[in-house]
Amino acid sequence: MIGKRHVVAIASVLSLTAHAAEPAARLKPATCSIPAYTSDLKDEYLQGTVRLAVLVDADGSVKQAKVVESSGHRALDRASLRASYSCKFGAAGKDSGAEPSWSTVQYKWIND
Repeated sequence: MIGKRHVVAIASVLSLTAHAAEPAARLKPATCSIPAYTSDLKDEYLQGTVRLAVLVDADGSVKQAKVVESSGHRALDRASLRASYSCKFGAAGKDSGAEPSWSTVQYKWIND
């Protein structure tokens, strides 16, 4: 009997401050899409954690993303980067004058 493999991609979000002297406005929690775990990735049984830095605009959308801690697998890193652009943070409000700020998003890829 062959056991089923389940894949879980978990996104967690942490806010960062741009400058220690000037703390950035706290970002509201984000909702992020689950990255696509394609059959070729499943066949290779890839696992790992990817931590990304994302630049969040005042409207809550991700404007830029970069890998700050690799999973060790380029394909998982790229899938996480693509998914991070779907994250939507709680908007500070149009008239808040909020500047874009950096946050982190972490995807944990698990085969079980």
